[in-house]
Amino acid sequence: MRLLLILPFLVNCAGPYTPFGSAYAPANLFTKDNTTQFAPETNEISPELIGASISYIPKYQALHASKDFKIIINDIRKISTNPKVTFLYNGQDISKLIEQVSTKVISKNKIIYKIENLTLPPNEDHHFVVLYGRDNDNQLLVKNYPYPKCDYSKETKLSKTSIQEKAKIKKAIESITKSYKINSALVAGLIAQESSFNPKAVSWAKAVGLTQVTPVAEQQILTEDSDWSIYPNWGRMPASILKTYIQTGKINKDNDWKLNPETSIEGGIKYLNYLEYFWSRPQNKEAIPLHMRSGELYTSILLASYNSGPSRVKRRLLSHGKDWLRAHDLNEAKKYIGNVKSYCSHFTIE
Repeated sequence: MRLLLILPFLVNCAGPYTPFGSAYAPANLFTKDNTTQFAPETNEISPELIGASISYIPKYQALHASKDFKIIINDIRKISTNPKVTFLYNGQDISKLIEQVSTKVISKNKIIYKIENLTLPPNEDHHFVVLYGRDNDNQLLVKNYPYPKCDYSKETKLSKTSIQEKAKIKKAIESITKSYKINSALVAGLIAQESSFNPKAVSWAKAVGLTQVTPVAEQQILTEDSDWSIYPNWGRMPASILKTYIQTGKINKDNDWKLNPETSIEGGIKYLNYLEYFWSRPQNKEAIPLHMRSGELYTSILLASYNSGPSRVKRRLLSHGKDWLRAHDLNEAKKYIGNVKSYCSHFTIE
């Protein structure tokens, strides 16, 4: 009877949640200690420790899919039988939890923790840190698990194996992005997220093709003179009719540019260029904090604008500043950015 009374309390105390499980789940409440056996704050913490290293596989946070996750600690000195290792997630010590959910292998100079099918939701923050220390040494090596990198303006080479089944699309991406001097892995990541490399993809919001061009986006893409074919009044059709017309071939790559993989890729890039122009205008640029006007942070603004529209992004930059992605109405945009950048890292040869 007492167990039945206690059980609801244990279930309610299961949080806070982490991708590795709950640090206070019932299975952990009965352990003697839910943290590590030493206090990192009493040690000197440094990103370097001569002869030791911490690495991750995948190298960057995989936000677009569940992946087997490995933490590898190497040390030229012999690993002790009870090494000092701490795991922090969003500031919370989850060391005991990692020990429980991972497979650990210790050899003379290496420790490997493996967690199968780890899922990191792209709309959440994942500040995962590993600290490692030697016996009788007050210095700790620290290594963050980095967020995926993807700079809009950085030219990259695409992995040969990651989009191998879409060889023609991969070749077109490489050729077109080179002429526009834009990151080919970012465009590949955008296409993977938007359409899963399906040239005939249609959404219920009437977004069409590899880069999921909407009627509104098409107006911006085709502002310059263009000989690209457009199916008459496609934007006025109900989504169900539009989808049927594309599936049956009534609307096809010969009578609408959005269904041609090459022009769809180029059109998506042209829309990104339009977004760049939007943010370069003084009245819009002033909404962006100075430190966010280039590189990774600026790329996030462009991707959010592609997903949610530049006007909404501008409103949240003005109302929330550097915390703009914490706005409730940009939750989907945050997820979108995480997925595209994760794909981008996955497709990039470093």
